[in-house]
Amino acid sequence: MKKQFKTLSISLIIYGIFVVLVGWKLTWFSDQSDTLFSQFGIVDMFKHMYEFFINNESFSPLRKGVLLVSFGAVILTSFWTLFLKVRKQIIALLILNFILSFIILADTIYFRYFEDLISSAVLLQIKQMSSLGSSVGDLFSWNDFIIFFDLILLIPLTILFFKKTSNKSNANPALRLATGLLAGAAGAWLFFYPLHDFVQKGGAYLFDKTLSSMRVYEVTGLLGFHGFDTYKYLDEYVLNKKEVSAKDRKDAKAWFDEKNEIPSIKTPYFKKAEGKNLIMVQLEAYQSFIIDKSINGQEITPNLNKLKKESLYFNDIHHQTASGRTSDAEFAANTSLYPLPTGSAYVRYPRNGYDSLPSIFKQNGYDTAAFHAYKPGFWNRYIVYPNLGFNEFHSIEDYKEGEQVGWAIGDEDFFLQSTDKLKSMKEPFYSFMIALTSHYPYTMPAKYQNLKLDDVGDANLRNYLQSVHYVDKAVGTFIDKLKKEGLWENSVVVFYGDHDTGYMQANTKSSIFARKDADALGELEVKDGIPLFIHVPDVEGKEFDKAGGQVDIMPTLLHLFGIEKEYHHMGNNLLDGKKGTVVFRYGSVKTDDLYYKSSYDLNLQNGTCYDLSSRETVSVEKCQPLYETSVEELSISDDVIYGNLIEQWQKTK
Repeated sequence: MKKQFKTLSISLIIYGIFVVLVGWKLTWFSDQSDTLFSQFGIVDMFKHMYEFFINNESFSPLRKGVLLVSFGAVILTSFWTLFLKVRKQIIALLILNFILSFIILADTIYFRYFEDLISSAVLLQIKQMSSLGSSVGDLFSWNDFIIFFDLILLIPLTILFFKKTSNKSNANPALRLATGLLAGAAGAWLFFYPLHDFVQKGGAYLFDKTLSSMRVYEVTGLLGFHGFDTYKYLDEYVLNKKEVSAKDRKDAKAWFDEKNEIPSIKTPYFKKAEGKNLIMVQLEAYQSFIIDKSINGQEITPNLNKLKKESLYFNDIHHQTASGRTSDAEFAANTSLYPLPTGSAYVRYPRNGYDSLPSIFKQNGYDTAAFHAYKPGFWNRYIVYPNLGFNEFHSIEDYKEGEQVGWAIGDEDFFLQSTDKLKSMKEPFYSFMIALTSHYPYTMPAKYQNLKLDDVGDANLRNYLQSVHYVDKAVGTFIDKLKKEGLWENSVVVFYGDHDTGYMQANTKSSIFARKDADALGELEVKDGIPLFIHVPDVEGKEFDKAGGQVDIMPTLLHLFGIEKEYHHMGNNLLDGKKGTVVFRYGSVKTDDLYYKSSYDLNLQNGTCYDLSSRETVSVEKCQPLYETSVEELSISDDVIYGNLIEQWQKTK
């Protein structure tokens, strides 16, 4: 019996080392993502556990961080290895260690760019990720491989251990079974009790309406998130395909009906673009902080700066994308709905019906076409575009071979060839163009690095500035070509950015360079800022300070073109003189007066409310209406997409 317990002790020590190592790797991810792993140290944690069990004190303080659920998840993932004989247990733990390490590293790399986690919906987009090529590679650091360092040491130690020990020394099967079940029970309590406490205190909404993967992570931990996400995906798309309840459908319809009952304001801009062509250009990773900015006497965007003076320019516009990034931006601009919390609507719901910009213009006698010099299958565009109402989609297959700058032919060549294609369209037309050159990682050929930036920021920022400077030159060439072909004076031309650079996390060289005010609010203000130019022939240029987002582009354009019907759009007309509001996909909200920064757990009290005039934090109750707006609008938009409600409403008209 003594020998049996000795062998069991060895098994438990090996298992304990595994749990500690994987636990450390989860804390490493927490550090990389700047999230809270634990509010307490180990000693304080045990102290609070003692107070909870003995003195019946509140469990809530123990939920601040993901320490308990993380270790609970590690044990639940691995307790079964205690059923095995020692040698088989070691092999199983090494394999499990490698798998979990790979998951943690993959989430870390993904988080650096998207500030989100890899979900089942994202995995459906794996083909898009594979096309990122060197972009993903540049997110790696050699320091990341520390996560596999233990395996490099443990594998040879395991081989040595196998040589030195007998395969016959194993604990009694009943003893192994009892130990494993006891460990499993402890893991289950550590993982599920914090979730139970969260749900009991009003947190069930987080799992019913998953507005962000990171919000789930803040409650479940990394491994718990992947478990919940896998369960939810199988439940909604395999076992019980997600259906929007009758109540949610009714609430969504009532929301749009109420919105459409509000009388529209006839501004001086109403119908100013009636009958003209619309040329809309989505610029890759273009942010507003570069507009009108000079470095060492060099304008970063001289052509757009000039265009700004001749256009309706909106200086407080923000991107609203999530993990769909570029596809999210064009989805929001062309449907006036919010992107999904995870995954791309283009990939998950490519055949849904929408009151989309191309379909509305098509109904009004316009020819419609989309232009993008990349693979037609990327983001499912070859399926989505015809469904949105585009008559034609010009992909890389339709462009002549030109100089590759970045992912495809350079934007300058793209614009020139696209203009030639515009000439074959029947006027009036709506053309939607997606530029690409200024895509992450922003590295440019030496001949296009025309700015002198030796003393500016870091390599990431310098690369970004060189790439957007090149794109600005391409924009200037494009405008000249439109004028030469006689299209400029008969077309409304729109330029806007799709999303941020990926380098705008707090205190990076990019965010420090971009911000005007060196405070937390200054970081927030520039993080998601994108430019929006709307050039309307014979309309004097004007700058607008109103807060808005990509969902507002479509209602603004419809107002300019004098198209007024009851559509199912989340956005608002940026020209109507009302106070502006922009809801971010992760739950934060900005108006002209206030900025509410949402917490990951979507709890109002855990968010931060800023007064934009004083630049000071104020009581979150002052931002409560904004908080309620964000939760309601994101939920309604999600239900519209999940349930394909607009297509149903269109059929009942």
